[in-house]
Amino acid sequence: MNADVDDVDVDVEAATFELYGLKPADFTAARDAAVARARRKKDTAAAAAIGGLRRPTQAVWAVNLLARTHPDQAEALLRLGAELRRSYRELDGERMRALSHEQHRVIGALAVEAGQLAAGAGEQLRETVLREVGEIFHGLLADEEAARRWASGCLAKAPAVAVGFEGLEPAPGAAPPPADPAGARAAARNEETGSRRAGRAAEKRRARTAAVREQAAEASAALQRAEELLAEATAARDRAEDDAAGLSDELDALRQRAEAAQREAQEAKQLHRQAEQAHAGAVRAAEKAARKLEDLERSEEPSESVSGSGSSDKG
Repeated sequence: MNADVDDVDVDVEAATFELYGLKPADFTAARDAAVARARRKKDTAAAAAIGGLRRPTQAVWAVNLLARTHPDQAEALLRLGAELRRSYRELDGERMRALSHEQHRVIGALAVEAGQLAAGAGEQLRETVLREVGEIFHGLLADEEAARRWASGCLAKAPAVAVGFEGLEPAPGAAPPPADPAGARAAARNEETGSRRAGRAAEKRRARTAAVREQAAEASAALQRAEELLAEATAARDRAEDDAAGLSDELDALRQRAEAAQREAQEAKQLHRQAEQAHAGAVRAAEKAARKLEDLERSEEPSESVSGSGSSDKG
């Protein structure tokens, strides 16, 4: 009877789900025990798969806890991420702005809820960990695959926080929303009064101004995300370096993990440098867009004055 039981393959998916429901402090011992059981059953593939599972940080454990406790909230975040990605592909600036406000509200509420759930489970999260929880939720909005793993309660590591939606391209034929109908009607009235050329020039100026405003808003958003990325990269670098220093004092059996942690530290340093470069570029872009917008608005004031005089003459 025991021999028949030992011949049964290990359910890797079930073992993964069980492990990522544990606190980080309990993860490693439970994972090693699961690997040992798989080896006793001579299921080498399962042993390798389970042995490769990564120990979650406190922040990753907390967001997994929320997804397991409140699957409806997890699905809501997945829908919000899908909407954000869709509006980006369709170049729907107005929708992107509305969803950006919504994402800040939702992420703030989810971070608070995750902290409360962790405290209820006996883990009081530090302020730095709570910030990391919020950064994870930001990353999940852009990374659909990671978001699906999180919704199942089995996120292994924090997703990379990208500036905007890296890897997504606007849909073929996508175009910004049409100009304001009121502006179009005003241009038509100008044409009817014989100021066809002046009306078209004013419309072009308004379009250019709107485009620059949109660029300024996007540059500002990119700057904010770059600053968040820089903060995350700094924290990741510090964590990786601390892990590497701690692992160097452990037994010989842990040397392989120490080397992996050192590699992560190097990768984190590289990410930190890239984040600094992205931050500097975003600052320059934001300043350039702001200057361009200011110049256009100043140049538009005399034209608007002339247009107003034309309407008064008609009356």
